[in-house]
Amino acid sequence: MVVPATGDDGAGRHDPVPVVLRRAQDVARAAGPLIPLSCWVPAPSVDSVLTDITESNRAGWNQIHSARPGQPASYFAGGGSTLSADELAAAGSVRDRRVLQLACSCGDEVLSWAQLGAVVTGVDISEVALEMARSKSAAAGIPADFRRADMLALPADLTGFDLIYLSWGAICWVPDLTVFATLIASRLAPGGSILLADHHPVWEVLAVQGPGQLTVAADYFGRSTPRATIENTKLPTGARDNPDAPTFTAFVWPPSDIITALLAAGLTLSAFQESPVAEMYPALGPMATHLPAVYLIKATRNVSHETLQQVAE
Repeated sequence: MVVPATGDDGAGRHDPVPVVLRRAQDVARAAGPLIPLSCWVPAPSVDSVLTDITESNRAGWNQIHSARPGQPASYFAGGGSTLSADELAAAGSVRDRRVLQLACSCGDEVLSWAQLGAVVTGVDISEVALEMARSKSAAAGIPADFRRADMLALPADLTGFDLIYLSWGAICWVPDLTVFATLIASRLAPGGSILLADHHPVWEVLAVQGPGQLTVAADYFGRSTPRATIENTKLPTGARDNPDAPTFTAFVWPPSDIITALLAAGLTLSAFQESPVAEMYPALGPMATHLPAVYLIKATRNVSHETLQQVAE
């Protein structure tokens, strides 16, 4: 489920075009006719690399999603919810509010928000996941809207939300936090919030090798450097212990980077908390609660002076 090493463009932005290749191209350009154009290979554009990653991941999700059914429709028809107490407390009342979940998978959280009276839209890149979500929604008798889209290329009509929600293995698929945060801010209604609850990157990069034994399996500061998930316990359900499972590529983002990007996009930080989850560090015994396993971020779009004036009128 985890995933990210490439170069810096000089402006603090990382991209997946290898530094060595770009330097070789600079040398070739400076050398002019001494090096024939046919001798150097054009570097792929950043957009094309990220598109390839997204499409590869989409194919992978389509391949394994039948093994990721989530809770049955009867669970939600009976009033069940997959939202944690921390998420519910941070969100507050969502009755009659418009909620958007990005990377909604098979729809469990979408239906959980809808149970609370929200008008919910779920977005995912996997057609198979969305078919499962729609079927579950219909069988449970809980209406919800499901759309197929890349979370960084949302349809224009998906805007004006009171809450945009991402959870458990979602932010690791975002290749560019600046683009992500700007999009989030533009799709929130004034006073609306983003709520992000996810695995802590400390858990993402540490691997438990045995009783009391931890190794560093990935770069905590990997950021926009794509990498494939290789540790079995961090793979998505449906891919673990599966020799035929597809390879997924994702990114490791420190929470400080996410918060900074949201602040730069004009949002105000409302909440940030880190929590332990003992079962996420098997074999560590009592020490498992000494490490962060999950975190929650909430940031809010301020109500503009123009909006306040309209309300007053």
